Amino acid sequence: MQWTRPKSVRQIGEIPGRGRIYMEDYVIRFVKRLAEQSHGMEKAAVLLGTSLICDGEKIYQISGVVEIHNFAGRSGPKFTDEDWDYIYSEMKENFTDLEIVGWFYSCQGFSVNQAGQLLQMHKLNFEKRDKVLYLYDETDGEDSFFLYRSGQLEKQKGYYIYYEKNPEMLHYMERENNRHVHIVEQEDDRVVRNIRGIMEEKEKFRTKKKQKEVHMGYGIAAVTALIVVFAFVVLMQNQSALNQVKQQLNTIQTMNRSHPANQDKTIVETQKAKLTPCPSTVPPTQENTSVPSVSPTPVPSTLAQNGVAQ
Repeated sequence: MQWTRPKSVRQIGEIPGRGRIYMEDYVIRFVKRLAEQSHGMEKAAVLLGTSLICDGEKIYQISGVVEIHNFAGRSGPKFTDEDWDYIYSEMKENFTDLEIVGWFYSCQGFSVNQAGQLLQMHKLNFEKRDKVLYLYDETDGEDSFFLYRSGQLEKQKGYYIYYEKNPEMLHYMERENNRHVHIVEQEDDRVVRNIRGIMEEKEKFRTKKKQKEVHMGYGIAAVTALIVVFAFVVLMQNQSALNQVKQQLNTIQTMNRSHPANQDKTIVETQKAKLTPCPSTVPPTQENTSVPSVSPTPVPSTLAQNGVAQ
């Protein structure tokens, strides 16, 4: 089959010569942007173009793409009938002269387990397994092409990007961009509503907290006022008791000052008092009663001497 090589081409990586893949610039832009807007979710699309043998070498020229919607929510590895109906309707509307030449898959971080799953999906969804797989890893932005050979997906060392007019793809991109913009706007509105709701909840919480603080402030002020009044009453009672104590002390001091003076006066008066002899209680006798006289008995000299000596 006769094939005309695109004029404006850029080579990515090495081309070993067993197969050549040409991908139009609009297509690669669309699928990479699709992956970047996935927010970590899986994305998939069907690659459209032509495939042929030229000079004994398989050539894949990709110039169109159709996204598989809700791919991340799939129930199994096989595309549903609804998926295929949508793909063929989009091909009929936008890419009449193209055929399915492969598929696109993007994820965040590529593992060995995913490689097995991709191989299974490739076998189940494409009866003619000579289709390409374009894989894009969102984590590091690396992309690779795979070809099905000997029951395995074989990684290719390089591919070509070509540049030429592609009105079908440009129209599809504009339509999908508008759809994505509408979806993004709806998502933004939802996010804004959520944020607004969160802010309103926070404002309500702040208002309640402020009211609670005001009530607590009133309570603290009332308690403080009661404490002040109580302290004032206690102080006044203490002052009254203190005044009474002072009055009692003054009274005692006054009494102490007056009591010693009276005591001294009594002593002085006692000292100045004169003793008056009490009258005799002996009954009076006759005035002319005569008392017999007794003559003294002479004392021996020796006794007198002893008496003197005593």
